[in-house]
Amino acid sequence: MNAFKIKAYAMLHIRENPVLYLLVIFAFITGVAAGGFTVGSISAEQRIYLADYLQGYSYILGDQPHVDTSAIFIKAVLQNLRTAFFIWLFGLSYLSIPLALVTVGARGFFLGFTVAFLIDYYALNGLFMVLICILPQSFILVPCLVVMGVLATQFGIERFKIRKLPHLKQMRMRRIAHYTFKFVFILVAFFISSLFEAFVVPLVFKLLFANMLKGKEFLVFLSK
Repeated sequence: MNAFKIKAYAMLHIRENPVLYLLVIFAFITGVAAGGFTVGSISAEQRIYLADYLQGYSYILGDQPHVDTSAIFIKAVLQNLRTAFFIWLFGLSYLSIPLALVTVGARGFFLGFTVAFLIDYYALNGLFMVLICILPQSFILVPCLVVMGVLATQFGIERFKIRKLPHLKQMRMRRIAHYTFKFVFILVAFFISSLFEAFVVPLVFKLLFANMLKGKEFLVFLSK
């Protein structure tokens, strides 16, 4: 399947399921907004703790001649696999469709919280970190999450529509296999996102931000 066929299939899928895409996007945006608002409600002590954690990460990167990219890559892959698995699992039954949307919203929450905290705490420097370290992989990660959420919701709805129809076990297995294959295909894009997170983000963070985070100028927020 070449890039043109993939694009054509994606556009057709969007045209055929606009309501589902809007629903999943709404769930994701709600999670992002909730994460952003949560930053404003956490205490000063919690902010200091999070800043210390990030500063400790910068010390580790700054002091180590070689970053353990393999460990970061495995962690990123496992995190993405866990998200994909739960969305896939919740789509197997129409009763658990809301849980698939909650899973998408949860990833949106963590993204929104991270972005809001970096910008709120580190101001312009935080914005640079978001633009350079988070935004590029989000161009891959977010569409994958949305598509998986739509596929899970669509499959669950289809299971509901045919729940009373007699169908063979082999037919059910073929439908599940087709549904699973779509997720496996999306995992390839997730894999690319994990590569970026493991091999590009630590390098960029070390070169551009690690030394700055060690500086006292990043602690001005503590006086607020």
